[in-house]
Amino acid sequence: MEFIYPNYDRGSIVNLSAAILKHFDAEIPSGVKEYCFSEHGISIDGIDKLVVFIIDAVGYYNLMKVLEKSSFKHFSVEDVRSLTSVFPSTTSSALTSLFTATTPGEHGVLGYLLNIPEYGGLVNMIELTPYTQDRDNLTRLGFDPLKYNQNPTIFESLKEAGVRGYHLTSKSFVNTGLTRMHSRGGIARGVHGLGDMFEELNTILAADESESLTVVYWGLIDTYGHKYGPNSLSYISETAILFSAIEKFFEERVQQDTALLITADHGQIETPWEQEIWWSKFDDIFDEMYSMPGGEQRMSYIYSLDKEKTRKKMEELFGDSIEIIEPSHLDEIKLFGRPLSNSFRKRIGELITVSKDDSSLCFKYTGQEHSLKGRHGGLTKEEMNVPLILLRRD
Repeated sequence: MEFIYPNYDRGSIVNLSAAILKHFDAEIPSGVKEYCFSEHGISIDGIDKLVVFIIDAVGYYNLMKVLEKSSFKHFSVEDVRSLTSVFPSTTSSALTSLFTATTPGEHGVLGYLLNIPEYGGLVNMIELTPYTQDRDNLTRLGFDPLKYNQNPTIFESLKEAGVRGYHLTSKSFVNTGLTRMHSRGGIARGVHGLGDMFEELNTILAADESESLTVVYWGLIDTYGHKYGPNSLSYISETAILFSAIEKFFEERVQQDTALLITADHGQIETPWEQEIWWSKFDDIFDEMYSMPGGEQRMSYIYSLDKEKTRKKMEELFGDSIEIIEPSHLDEIKLFGRPLSNSFRKRIGELITVSKDDSSLCFKYTGQEHSLKGRHGGLTKEEMNVPLILLRRD
């Protein structure tokens, strides 16, 4: 099957963030190229206040299915551009790239679960905690979310250029370590639902500020996709409702100097239970491994003391369902945007597995895991391609 790799050469979400920095005359991270709006027939020239909606898990091909059943006033299929996500196509990696305009190889948030030796082992990078512990428990081990990522956030770069930055997210996320890491240099505000999200956004845009960037993160549709699948009624109808609400806000509240960009961190793919492969630390294949796997169920990092032996076992057992990569420097550039430092390389282990088609390689960490009807993390077009839509006054 054909894998879709990140297009770090001007065509990924990393390059979109770099283009936004360039628009406001802020500094772009060294070596990062910016997305060229004009080459894709759109422009944010003359825009002083920019709003970026990051809709979790609504990929380009997911949105195309929504557009088969719903129509919108201000955009159609032809108005939707396509970017790639990063690898892995997962929230912790992709959001960190969006909020720093850097690749995963630069910022080091290389997946959902990572073996980080300096913090004692397997770490949940969404909740910033040792796996199975309470959210933000890494702070007990000396972890500081405001210092962990040494790259400036887009808000810090914009602040240096005199541009105010805001981040709107769920009330349940606003004070978490990951949000604090991403919002450094900006103002983070929590919202309960659509109504107060737009109320807060309207307040920001009505403020007497010459220039601003507001990033709005909406995560609920990803939850629906995991539970019901991205082809489900709940996923498709919720996406249509959200996009209609954004259009209504655009019609009623957005002024000439303001534009809205709509994109996503990654997409989602339907994953039937029949294509799930379950394994555990009690299986023979685990004998050479020094840690439970990292990553997630559509890609995984394998930590092995004998990678050739582990690879042979995995090929025999799972070879029809996964691609196994022993990452070279070229693979690291292709997947993560640059060769990894020694400390980052320890986080990904000796082998990387990537699921083919709609299969899932599911490890039993606690025995409490369950089937998911939608997943992401891998390199299919459904997971990797994300939309880009511009709404602005003529």
